[in-house]
Amino acid sequence: MMTKISILLMAAFMSVQFFAQTNDYSVREVKNGLYIPWEMVSAPDGSIWFTQRHGAISRLNPVTGEIKQLIFEQNVSINNGEGGMLGLALHPDFPNTPEVFCSYNYLVNGNDYRQKLVVYEYNPTTDALTFSRLIIDNIDAAVIHNGSRLLINNNKLYMTTGDAADLSYPQNTSSLNGKILRYNLDGTIPGDNPIPGSPVWSFGHRNPQGLAMMGTKLISSEHGPSNDDEINIIESGRNYGWPNVEGYCNLPSEITFCNANNVYEPAKSWTPTIAVCGIDFYTHPLFPQWQNKLLLASLKNQALYVLTFNADQNTVISQVDIPEISFGRIRDVLAAPNGKIYVSTSNSNNVNNKIDKIYEIYDPTPSGLHTGEAVALKDSWTASPVPANNLITIQNKSNNGKAEIDLVDMSGKFIKQIHFEGKQMQIDITDLAAGFYYLKIKENGSVSQVLKIQKL
Repeated sequence: MMTKISILLMAAFMSVQFFAQTNDYSVREVKNGLYIPWEMVSAPDGSIWFTQRHGAISRLNPVTGEIKQLIFEQNVSINNGEGGMLGLALHPDFPNTPEVFCSYNYLVNGNDYRQKLVVYEYNPTTDALTFSRLIIDNIDAAVIHNGSRLLINNNKLYMTTGDAADLSYPQNTSSLNGKILRYNLDGTIPGDNPIPGSPVWSFGHRNPQGLAMMGTKLISSEHGPSNDDEINIIESGRNYGWPNVEGYCNLPSEITFCNANNVYEPAKSWTPTIAVCGIDFYTHPLFPQWQNKLLLASLKNQALYVLTFNADQNTVISQVDIPEISFGRIRDVLAAPNGKIYVSTSNSNNVNNKIDKIYEIYDPTPSGLHTGEAVALKDSWTASPVPANNLITIQNKSNNGKAEIDLVDMSGKFIKQIHFEGKQMQIDITDLAAGFYYLKIKENGSVSQVLKIQKL
């Protein structure tokens, strides 16, 4: 263990380091001195772009911690509440189409609080953003309940809006509040939206502050009042009940309303509330115990949760928090393309108290195997189930023939070697102690892939 710590401390940028032998991940602080990093997105070059509520859009190098502010929007107003510079999305063909979508709150005539959705253009020569065009403005806003997350999928832009503390808005489809909106990337209304000429995609929302794709399904997290935080599966034209329904349709008046108004019940509801916030669906093999599960940031419970859905992906069947992730209130979570996970905190009291941080959850292996070999995680080989009690099935999707598989523990200690030939085989792990292990797959004399397994 001391050897692992010594090696990890050699990296100067790892200013904070946590590791436990019972876990297969480490955590480091990437950047501090931030003011409520609201939404983080991955760029094609591996950088992370993020908003801060006081008006900044910045780019972060997650390796070095270097940050570049790309714009500070002077029109942003926090209004002593939950508003400010909020949702963020990059054009799917970025940087060839260097457009950055953002939603923020602003004041009209000094006291009329509003929200807008705009597009900035990135200039690589000046390394800065400039205003390009407006998509929608004059959305009602308030000190609380403003949403707002952005997501682009299949060249459609989705935006969550809160009810702006007005209970008349969510069920009124003429209002843009308490909704999930859907636009074409040029700002026009898609012809297949449920209400012709309207950006409203779904309604009956209170304050949705998380948005992600789970395969082909759009998923949202939504704050309840003192009860019934929700995870919702979003479908076109569906009603999500607020304010007539809180959580599931389980009271007599709610059942009547749900039956009459095509209400879609949540996939998960929490009472008491945990203050759900940012979500992301994790698909990478880097952490197989979280693969194909929903990551959820919690403000109130100050935790990062992993939610498992049933086979039909319409109900959450289990919830666990990731141990040792305790950074205070967590605002957003980002599953990066390389499998690393980033979380941002929400602990700053005001713009003069910038104490928020972005952390990285990463895998210290395979460099921690002490082999000196540079191994890239690929997808030719798979191991399942993870975790397992007795048998692990190893599959070779490329069917390249023979391989040698070294079973090693978390410290890199060799346990045994398995000779593999063909397409599939089973490995008996009954005698292993509970914990995490690695399978080093050697093809033609060199390590081609590392698989991670867990013995229960």
